[in-house]
Amino acid sequence: MTSTTNPTGEHLIRIIGEHWIRFVYPVFVYVLLLSISLLLFVLAGFSAEHVMWLSHITFVAGLVLLLLTHHWFFLRLLSEAIDCIVLTNQRSIHFDTHLLFHDDMQENSFDKMRTVEAYHKGLLQNIFHYGTLRFQGGTDIPMVPHPHRVAKEIEQAMGRK
Repeated sequence: MTSTTNPTGEHLIRIIGEHWIRFVYPVFVYVLLLSISLLLFVLAGFSAEHVMWLSHITFVAGLVLLLLTHHWFFLRLLSEAIDCIVLTNQRSIHFDTHLLFHDDMQENSFDKMRTVEAYHKGLLQNIFHYGTLRFQGGTDIPMVPHPHRVAKEIEQAMGRK
């Protein structure tokens, strides 16, 4: 097997997915909306014998809410699963994608910066070990798992140059 070399000398150090905590809010909203949809179906069933028009309206409302909830959740999960941070020996790249709406890429070249900071803010970030990386120039990357380790890896990559 032959190895290919990059003419610029850049090689991959690590690919980091964002922290799993980003899924908590969408799952909470999903469960809440599914519960409301289920309650509308139950109401439609109880009112079917007494008030037919109310039964039809609540059934259609529950069906529409169920359909919209599933589609929103699927779109949100796919968008969240795509986000990642790529570290090479010359730069870091953060991909932030929301399908159909926007596709952002932040690139931080190690030539242009000298420092990177990592910090946890708040109780949840300290308990679940995630935080934010702040690059020189004010660029922030949120939801980084173990940000101090990642900052150390970036500083080591910057020192190799």
